[in-house]
Amino acid sequence: MRAIVNGKLVDLPEGATVEDLRRRLPEIGQDDVMEEGFSGTRPLNNNEALKEGSKVWSVPKIVKG
Repeated sequence: MRAIVNGKLVDLPEGATVEDLRRRLPEIGQDDVMEEGFSGTRPLNNNEALKEGSKVWSVPKIVKG
């Protein structure tokens, strides 16, 4: 399965979840993972599976200090 993650084409195993993506790409860390779809963008939970051809990107969490 292939997906576009932060502008890069990435090969992933079939049924890969956001948690698998975090393990495979450590630069994502604990950032929020967003998916672009026909109805706009939405945040993904850690247990949600990615679909073939998904366009996702990570957004750092806002830390107020």
